[in-house]
Amino acid sequence: MNSIKNIKNIVRLLSLVTFISSCSEEDFLDRYPLDRPNSENFFVGAESARAAVNACYDPWHRGNANMLYRDLTIHLDALTDDSYWRPVRAASVALEQWNINPTHENVSSWWRYPYECINAANYALANIPNSTDESFTAEQQAPYLGEAAFYRAYSYQFLTLLYGDIPLYLELADSYEDFHLPRTSKEKVLEQVIADFTFATENLKETPIYPGAPSKPVAAAMLAKAYLIVEDWANAETAAREAIEIAEGAGKHLMDDFEAIWALENEGDSNPELLWYWGFVENDQYHGGNHAVQRLCRDLPSTLKTAIDGDGWGYALPQRDLYDAFEEGDPRRKYTIFAPGDDYKVYPGEDFAYTHQRLDENGDTLRWDVVYSAGDMVEYDYRWSPSGMNVRKMTRTVINLANVRWSGQDVPVMRMSELYLILAEALAEQGNTEAYTWVNKVRARPSVDMAPINSGDLVEVVRHERRVELAFEGLRLFDLIRWGEIENVFGDGMKVKRHFYSDFMPNNSLLKYDQPIGRLNLDPLFPLPQEEIDNNLNINSNNPGW
Repeated sequence: MNSIKNIKNIVRLLSLVTFISSCSEEDFLDRYPLDRPNSENFFVGAESARAAVNACYDPWHRGNANMLYRDLTIHLDALTDDSYWRPVRAASVALEQWNINPTHENVSSWWRYPYECINAANYALANIPNSTDESFTAEQQAPYLGEAAFYRAYSYQFLTLLYGDIPLYLELADSYEDFHLPRTSKEKVLEQVIADFTFATENLKETPIYPGAPSKPVAAAMLAKAYLIVEDWANAETAAREAIEIAEGAGKHLMDDFEAIWALENEGDSNPELLWYWGFVENDQYHGGNHAVQRLCRDLPSTLKTAIDGDGWGYALPQRDLYDAFEEGDPRRKYTIFAPGDDYKVYPGEDFAYTHQRLDENGDTLRWDVVYSAGDMVEYDYRWSPSGMNVRKMTRTVINLANVRWSGQDVPVMRMSELYLILAEALAEQGNTEAYTWVNKVRARPSVDMAPINSGDLVEVVRHERRVELAFEGLRLFDLIRWGEIENVFGDGMKVKRHFYSDFMPNNSLLKYDQPIGRLNLDPLFPLPQEEIDNNLNINSNNPGW
């Protein structure tokens, strides 16, 4: 492998030497015409600073199909005990099964695009202070620098949780060797994450300077979460209290109606619960997203499907293990999951006859006929999904879209409820029973109204609340990683129930249990991409076990 790498790099070096030697000194110095944008004349004022920081957003937003505009959140959930990926598309099925290797496309994409974001952030941080417009003062530059530092921290935190020790790029490359940094320990990288989130908190404004941009409240919240990752409970508590004060001072609070958090009319910076989200635009070819169609029910009878939702792909599917995690009577289960016997949606079409099917408590099949007329509520049928359930949370019809891939469904990253649970976790890990107060604040949301919890294992109480409150928001995997619980969660492969009717299925059914075939005891869990090992002169081996 090293010989291949050396040959590749010799070829690149020879190409570079050939290019330089073939140019006259004058040609070389004039390679950036002064009448075109370049690093010497691009940075003028706020407009160019905005453009530079926006470059941090794009790799996450539209890097490729494995990123946010399509599969990222759904793939992250499918790696956990919460969710199941519909068994289509080989790479996604392999990922869901943890059947990955250094050349798997997600392993490569989830490395490449965060580093593209980091590169853009470094470029912005290095050059915005050199803007040529003297009226664009240091005070005016500060929010843009804070935003770039935020994106860099967000990207490095994502990378370390999956890949462990990674190259830490903080400066722009001045030489060929600068592109080939060795790995830095996860601990050192997370120190930089904390430094960047601290800088972002100090420099961002209380409200976003651009729609969808991170602001001071979310930077403060992410700082508190970074302290949780490094298990610095005292600083996590302090940072979370400060973040809550900042967020509430900026007008942020829990919404009374849990379902309304995701409503189209409540999207954007005006949503009082969302501290930060990745924004998408309805019916827009370049800024739309696939989230709605990915989650919508796929296997309804065509008459119901066409009339109610439009085309649904149903790739993201709940597992029975998540369904059972909700306490009996917790309305968030119905807000989150469609399960057999639930009200589905109102039928708006012509009369339609259908034969429903369900299993009783003994596993025997029950069937009954119904005719749906316009205005009738349709009952959910387990045959409409490979897991017997569908996602309800964060879904919407795609009938109105010119293309079902162009939904404007925003992707939440941090909500006030999570911030309260970050403080609860920091307290619980210190044995402080005030943790119950913050858990109960989330449970007391009027549309949830669950009885307060005042006893039990503090840590487990918080972890349970995170799971049911934040389901399908792409957070469960990173929670399990930082808690060291991935292997324990899946156990011997007969622990996580998959299908709603798992109890009635034979043990050899692929729908009975979620049975990853990868090695979930590895730390870190992911290998470095093979292309990084092939190309980086200072990385010659992969993570242990790979």
